[in-house]
This record gives sequence, C-alpha cells and structure tokens, in this order.
Amino acid sequence: MQKRFDLVILDLDGTMIDNRTAIRRNFNYARGLHGYDPLPDGQIDSMIGTALVEMFEITLQESDRNLAPQMVDEYREHYRYTSHEGVVILDGVIPTLEYLQQNGFKSAVATTKADVEVHPLLQRIGLYDYFNLVTGFREGIRTKPHPDMVQYIMRELDVRPERTALVGDTPTDIMTARNAGIYPIAVTSSIPLGMSTLDKINAANPEVVIDSLRELPNHLYAE
Repeated sequence: MQKRFDLVILDLDGTMIDNRTAIRRNFNYARGLHGYDPLPDGQIDSMIGTALVEMFEITLQESDRNLAPQMVDEYREHYRYTSHEGVVILDGVIPTLEYLQQNGFKSAVATTKADVEVHPLLQRIGLYDYFNLVTGFREGIRTKPHPDMVQYIMRELDVRPERTALVGDTPTDIMTARNAGIYPIAVTSSIPLGMSTLDKINAANPEVVIDSLRELPNHLYAE
C-alpha cells in the first residue's frame, strides 16, 4: 500500500492519555492559593484542551481575572513534579505508536501543555521514545488552535503539509490542523472522559472520525 502521509502529529490529553487526575489536582491547587474553592471534576474536565490561562480566566470572578497568568505559573510549577500522578494510557495507544515506528512513519506530539511539562511527563510514563519530536507551548510558539506547533514540527522533521496528518480529540485540534493546512483526524476517546462531545467534534468538520487510535493505521494509506 502507498502511504498517504509521512508524519502523524498527535495531541496528548484525551487522545493518548487520561491525565485528568493531575490536571484537576493542580488546577484546584492554584485556585486554593488565592482563596478559591475547588471546582467539581466535571467542570475542569470539560475545559481540558483549552489554553490554561483561559481555563483560569473563565472560572475566576471578573475582578480577579488579572490573576490568571500568575495562577498558570503556580499550576505549572507544581505540575512539573506531579504530572504523572494517576495517568492512564488510553486503549490502542502503544500498539499504534509501535505500528508507526515499525512502518516508517514519523510521529510527533503537539500539546497545549507547556514544553517544559510535556517532556518529563512522557518520559515518566514511558511514551517519550516513540516520537521523533515533542513540543508544547513555549515562548515564540503560540498554543493551539494557532498553527505554530504544527508548522514548527513540519519544519524540524522536513515534511510538507500535504504529507502530514494531525490526530486529536477536540474541536481545537481540528481547527489547528485546518489552520496549518494539514489533514485532520478526530478520535472520540475523550468523550467518555467528559472532555468533549461528538456534536462538537463533528461541528469542527474533521476529515475522519475514529473511536480509538487502533483504527488510525487504516487511514494512513492512499486508497
């Protein structure tokens, strides 16, 4: 079979891992430093995939929204040491990453997590070595849905947009792929986790919707 893509870029939270436990704990940790009560799990889960500063802004009183950048820093400082706690690797992830490696595909991670967070997290949970490149938000690279991360990955790995696919679980991921001019594939793995809905995913107009990363290899070749 002829490959349709040379590079597969994957989102992290909800696409490859369930990281809700650490996100919830650290989000409420930062809120608690400023006298805010913890938010319910479901409310936090529904925001995962949104830029962290926006998550804080929309859950603070209007008069305190200026605190959001500080709370992001407090979250990230604590999260760096606790990011792996309670992580679950989702169904089909490891067999699919092994397939990509064994069949000559390049693979990368693009996540809204800070770059300094995602590298140690992937190392701690044993996924880091599956990827040619891992990147998150950092100075000079705007977070999703801006195309900066995807464009950076394609430059570094020397792959053209028409030979690149992005796999993610939220409308933000699909928007990112569209903004970068690459092929968007949606996976519904985060719906049972309360992080997205099928209506929202379909409204973002992905090219393909799959239920598990196990199905991904079926969509990487020309018909």
